[in-house]
Amino acid sequence: MAKQKSGRILSIDIGDKWLGIAVSDPLRLIASPVTAIRCETEDELIKAVGNFIEEYDAGLLVIGFPRSLDGSTGPQALKIQKLSQIIQEKLKVPIVNQDERYSTSRAKEILAGKKTRSRTANIRDDAIAAALILEDYLKSIGPSGQS
Repeated sequence: MAKQKSGRILSIDIGDKWLGIAVSDPLRLIASPVTAIRCETEDELIKAVGNFIEEYDAGLLVIGFPRSLDGSTGPQALKIQKLSQIIQEKLKVPIVNQDERYSTSRAKEILAGKKTRSRTANIRDDAIAAALILEDYLKSIGPSGQS
């Protein structure tokens, strides 16, 4: 893994058709959902991730890693693992795979209670899931913001 620079951390939740994006603040304390965009091909995904890394000057990419409920690596996790390697090779960004079990269900619960608030009404659960993945990562590295 390449040496990471300081600054924001970008987090992604890769789905079959949607890519959830979240970003940390520069101090790496708070995770905020950004957006979800439709990405149906590997090339679309890599281009989108590259654009967001550049836009937010992210020094690290956290990718949601979908382990099975028992913690094993299933077919979807193997797919994400392969994509992680391709993204790292093409974008030359340090990557951390973060366990994302329950992130989508937690995101749906959060959105279910916020549908009437205009700020969250247009945010897809994919972006919230990316923020939850990033929040879990930030908690794991502690307040220093360095892994």
